[in-house]
Amino acid sequence: MDWRSDALPAEPTKRRPAVVVEDDGLFPDAYPNTLVVPLTRDQGLAHASFAEQIDPTPENGGTQTCWALAHHVTSVSMRRVDRTPSRVTHEQLSSIRRRIVLALGVA
Repeated sequence: MDWRSDALPAEPTKRRPAVVVEDDGLFPDAYPNTLVVPLTRDQGLAHASFAEQIDPTPENGGTQTCWALAHHVTSVSMRRVDRTPSRVTHEQLSSIRRRIVLALGVA
């Protein structure tokens, strides 16, 4: 995904992988945005309660361990998203969603 090519200082400013965490039935297909969580290889950004560790597998296409930063959940334009065949497991997606709820304080 093209992560905020027009970002302000201290915001992500490059292309990076992300996990789409939005439920397919949440918005109509024509809705122009989607909810995502960015991935990072920087374990220092991975807060223990809010980051899901994702180890590389043939299914997810990863080459290194990374972390899904649930506390960085955001809505982005679909125009910023490049689809790939890579996928997280159902269990990982469920865990990321639980971490989002925890980060938002609605649990």
